[in-house]
Amino acid sequence: MNHSAEKILYRKAALIFEELGFLMPQSDVCDNFQMDNPGSFVTFHGPFNGCLLISLTGEILSNLSSNMLGQEEPASKQMEEDALRELANVICGNALPAIFGLKEVFHLDTPSFCQNMQSVPKLSEYTTVAKVAIPFENGQASIFLYAESAGAEYPIAVSE
Repeated sequence: MNHSAEKILYRKAALIFEELGFLMPQSDVCDNFQMDNPGSFVTFHGPFNGCLLISLTGEILSNLSSNMLGQEEPASKQMEEDALRELANVICGNALPAIFGLKEVFHLDTPSFCQNMQSVPKLSEYTTVAKVAIPFENGQASIFLYAESAGAEYPIAVSE
C-alpha cells in the first residue's frame, strides 16, 4: 500500500462525507477496518482496472441517506442503498484523478450495493492500493481502493 495514496483517499473521502452527507469525521486516526457491513463498490477501467469499496458501520448509512435527501425521518431501504451507491461513485470519481493524476482517464461502472463486502466479485484479482477508515459519531466508514498489479505500481500524483 502507498501512504501518499492513503492520505489523498482519506482527504477526498472525508471532504465528500462532509459536503454530500453532512457527516463530520471525529478524528484522523482509525485503523479498525470493517468489511462485513453494508457497502457499495464501483469498478473502474482505464490505464488499469480496479475497484473502490465502501463499508459502513453503525447508523452511518441511515444518517447519510437522510442528510443527502434533506429529510428528518429515516429514508427507505432503497433510498439508503441509492445514497451509498452515489457516495461511492463520487468518492471514486474524485479520488482516482487526485491519486493517479489528471492525464489518466478512468471510466466508472455503475455502482453496486451489497450487504457484505466479502462478496464483491473479482476482488481477489486485485491488489490493495490504499485503505482508510474514517470514524464518525455513530459509526465508521472503511474505504478500500484496489487495482490490478499495474495500478498498484502506478506512480502516485503529487499530493495536493
